[in-house]
Amino acid sequence: SSGSIELILCYLCNITMEEWQMLYNQGYENDNIIGKNGIEKVYDSLLKGTNGFYLNTVDVKGRNVSDTQIIPPENGYNLVLTVDKDIQLLAEKALGPRMGSVIVLKPYTGEILAMVSYPSYNPDLFYEEGPQSFKSLSLNRDFPFLNRAIQSSYAPASSFKILMTFALLAEGWDPNREILCQGSMTLGDRDFSCWKKTGHGSLNLQEALAQSCNIYFGTAGVESLGIEGIKKYSDMFGLDQLSGIDIPGETSGNIPDPQWKEDIYHTPWTGGDTLNASIGQGFVSVTPLEMANLVAMIVNGGVLYKPYFLDKVINPATGEVVMQQEKEIIRDIRGMVDPEIFTQIQEDMRGVITTGTARVAILNNVVDIAGKTGTGEVGLDDNFHAWFVSYGPYETENPEDRVVVVTQVEAYNDNWDWWAIKAADMIYQGIFADQTYEEVVTSMKKRWVWYVRDIELEEESP
Repeated sequence: SSGSIELILCYLCNITMEEWQMLYNQGYENDNIIGKNGIEKVYDSLLKGTNGFYLNTVDVKGRNVSDTQIIPPENGYNLVLTVDKDIQLLAEKALGPRMGSVIVLKPYTGEILAMVSYPSYNPDLFYEEGPQSFKSLSLNRDFPFLNRAIQSSYAPASSFKILMTFALLAEGWDPNREILCQGSMTLGDRDFSCWKKTGHGSLNLQEALAQSCNIYFGTAGVESLGIEGIKKYSDMFGLDQLSGIDIPGETSGNIPDPQWKEDIYHTPWTGGDTLNASIGQGFVSVTPLEMANLVAMIVNGGVLYKPYFLDKVINPATGEVVMQQEKEIIRDIRGMVDPEIFTQIQEDMRGVITTGTARVAILNNVVDIAGKTGTGEVGLDDNFHAWFVSYGPYETENPEDRVVVVTQVEAYNDNWDWWAIKAADMIYQGIFADQTYEEVVTSMKKRWVWYVRDIELEEESP
C-alpha cells in the first residue's frame, strides 16, 4: 500500500540505542522492533505484547539440572481505529494526485473517519530496498513524510471569514449593516482589492460571507475588531493551539499580533496587517485540522471534542474490550456568547452553497451541506491554495449523523481548478449514498455533472 493511511499507521523498525535507553524500564529489549511514528509509535506499548523465552537451570559445567521451562510469548492488544476504510479510500481517490489533504471527522464525538495527505509513501520500500529508499524519500522536495493535515499550515484565506463572522456577531455588529464594495478600498497609502474586481455592490453580513467579499470583511475587521479582537476570538476557537490528537507531529498555525510582528520582523503593526488578517491572509496561517475543529465548534454550538483515532482496545485472547474511548471536551464557549450566533453562522454557511461562491460545484444529490470556500494567493499571481471547509447534513434530528469535511489543495499543483470543492462534493456523495469513488463518478456522469466529465476510471462501475 502507498495510501495516506500509512501516515496514520506509520511503520516498524529496529529499536535504536537511544530509544532503548529511554524504554528499558518499560520492558523493551535491545533487539525489539518498535513503532517509529503514527499509531504504531503512540500505542506501541499496547501492540507489542511480551517476548517468550526458554528457561534452563544449569550447573557450573553448563549441564541441565532441571527440565526446560517454556514461557510462551503473549500477543499485544488489538486496536480498533475510528478510520472508516471505505471513506478513507473514497477521500484518497477524490483528492487524487494533488498535493494537499482531506479530513473527515464526526463533530459530535471527535472521531477521525478519514485523513488524507498527498503525496504519501510506501513503507514496504524500507524493507525491500533498505536505507537508500528512506534517504531518497527524505530528500524528495514534495515531502511525502509530511502529514499535511496536521503538520502544514497555510493562509486560510476566505475560509477564515467564518471566524470573522462569529467575532463580529459576538461583538454586537449589526448583521443588516451594508457596506459598499466597489472592487477595492484604500487604507492609508495602500489600495486593497476584492477578488471580484468590478465589486459586489452593497452587501450585508450574510451576503458578504456568501459572496466572500474582501472589502466587507476588511472594513469590518479594521473598524470594529482590530487585530486584538481577531486574536481574541481565534484563541476562543483554539486556532494557533494544539488539539492533542493521538498521533505525533501535530503543529499549530499562527494568529499574529503586534508583539509577534515586533519580535519576528522588528517593525510595527499596521492597519494593512489588520486588513490582511481580516480576510485570512498576511501573517495568519492555520492547519487543516484547526479548520476542521473550528467548523466542528460551529456545528456543536460552541463545544469542541478532542479529535482521535483510537476507538477501543481489545484483548485478542478473550475478546474483552479493555478500553473504550470516550469523547472528551477540550473547548467549551457556550456560556460566553449568545447561542443564536451559532445558528446564524450555520445559516450563513448554508447560503455559501445555495447562493454563494460554492453553488457551481456542490452538485451532489443526496445531502444538503453548509460550508465556506477559500482561495489563498501565494507568491506570484494566479498561484492559489484552495480550501473548502464544510459539514453535512445541514439539517438533521440526529447530530451524530453529521460529518465535517475539510479539503485543502496546495498552490503547487499544476493547475488551480477549485478541486477542493469538487473533492468534498464527491466525498459527501460517497458517504451519504454509500458509494465508492467509482460509483460516485459514474452516477454523476449520468446526471451530467460538469466537473466529472473528464475523469477517466480504470474500470467503469455498472
